[in-house]
Amino acid sequence: MKKKTIPKISQLLNYISSWGINENANEFEKNFTVLINQHLVLLFFIFFFHSISIILFLEITIDSIFLGCISFLWLLLMLLKEYRKNKEILFFVFIFLCLVITYYSSYCGQESGVFLFYFPLLSALAFFFEIKKDRNVVYFIACFILASLYITIVYDFRLVEPNSMIICNGYEKKLMILNVTFSLLVFVADYYFIERKRSIIFILHSQNEVNINTIKSLQTENERLLKNQFIANNLTEENINEIMKLAQKDDPFFLDKFQFFFPDFFSRLDHIGSKLILSDQHLCAMMRLNLDTKQIATYTNTTIKSVESKKYRLRKKLNIPSDIEITQWILSI
Repeated sequence: MKKKTIPKISQLLNYISSWGINENANEFEKNFTVLINQHLVLLFFIFFFHSISIILFLEITIDSIFLGCISFLWLLLMLLKEYRKNKEILFFVFIFLCLVITYYSSYCGQESGVFLFYFPLLSALAFFFEIKKDRNVVYFIACFILASLYITIVYDFRLVEPNSMIICNGYEKKLMILNVTFSLLVFVADYYFIERKRSIIFILHSQNEVNINTIKSLQTENERLLKNQFIANNLTEENINEIMKLAQKDDPFFLDKFQFFFPDFFSRLDHIGSKLILSDQHLCAMMRLNLDTKQIATYTNTTIKSVESKKYRLRKKLNIPSDIEITQWILSI
């Protein structure tokens, strides 16, 4: 029975959490919808048990029944789907709840601790609204709540005479304990969901940063490939002859011209083996032009033996197998 019951409860929680998700929405809106659903359901249970506790510990009155009815407001907001995120509806809900707190605080007095619910109501603004985007609405509601709080505390006005049933029966202490407990529960719930919202925003922001960097890298790589393609497409026989003439003269501008037409050649060699010095690069460039040992010796005004020694040292640096001809290997890069 337990194994069957747990999956059913899990399925129900998943269904409640995903209620009203717009598949066409972005990732933040989907995750935030899940948070809203979970938060509203939790608030329903907190306020529902708050009203039940008042009925059990005190007595059944019209006001206690009204409190129980108000707890279903959270479920109603969840069932309204898109309207639960409507700023106008949220605005009137916050004002309404503030007036309810003000009414009950005036009805029961400061000793009941009802005014403590102003604080979780104030903290909930950070969850249901975007502070920067909805700045004017948030400031107005926050000022309205704070004004109600100070009026309630400073004037301690009452809607009933001091000899009411609540005062006569000594219910203030019980009310204080209940209201402190449940206001703390709501405050903790607000804080928890605000942190989860902040985590979602941080994760999405990090993902956006990664995506932006990836896009920039792809753009840079694409530009490089386009440049190389352009050079490859425009490498004519005339260009080759120009480079060959510079090589024959052992011109100091030979390597600069070579790198212009073969921009990735030396960087690829550096990735394969040890970083090449200038003389190594010069030798590799000549082999890339498919010059043999004798030609290289002639163009650089050195001996064939000297060129072969340089090739041997280069083979070691680049870890070229002994059974592979070094010029053919260079040509494959």
